[in-house]
Amino acid sequence: MSQYQMHLNAAYDFYADGNFEAAKAASERAASCATPSDGSAAKTVYALCLRKLEYGDEAFAALKEIVESDPSGEACAEFALMRAERNECDAECRAMAMRAIDENPDLPSAYIALFWCDATEGAALSAVKNLRRGILRGSDFPEKRAFDMIRNWCQMYCNANDPQSAFALIHEIGDLFTSFDFIILHARIADICEDHRTAVHYYKKALAWLRPGQMRSEVLEEIARIAI
Repeated sequence: MSQYQMHLNAAYDFYADGNFEAAKAASERAASCATPSDGSAAKTVYALCLRKLEYGDEAFAALKEIVESDPSGEACAEFALMRAERNECDAECRAMAMRAIDENPDLPSAYIALFWCDATEGAALSAVKNLRRGILRGSDFPEKRAFDMIRNWCQMYCNANDPQSAFALIHEIGDLFTSFDFIILHARIADICEDHRTAVHYYKKALAWLRPGQMRSEVLEEIARIAI
């Protein structure tokens, strides 16, 4: 086994274990001894580690370099998602996501990029379909990043004085998310829409996540306010 392959395998193993600092270091070692025939695998792992470690601008620049020179499915998927998160939901972003899916249909980030492109274009049915596809594909689903988009989508509806559409969206995808943040979002949107029974149901559901403290007290106050 070559030094390049040894370091690249180590990077993959560290990445799979969630040790992104070690994966980043191993991918740098792999890249340092790579030949042109080795492709962009080491650089891709390095860029993905930067994103996991929240070096957003550095990750974006590294991915941009990869997709412009020797694109991989993983690099295209992550670059498309990062462009979507920056509200660069144009034809190029969509094409990048589709290219990733064509190469590897099990890349959740590509579907989440398409989800946000659809959402910002008002194509709600297609957006939800791509969201579901993303959740069902692969194990590295970027749940927090998808949730941030969903919350922004709900805010867009509320800013347009259309909270009922936000409520319908949350109801449609309620089976896909079980996090505390999503439960609270569901409760608050229901409250805005004056569906008090649903709001109380989800506020009470949120209590199961909370120990005594300020946040629990705030949720109890919301329940009491609605009940009055």
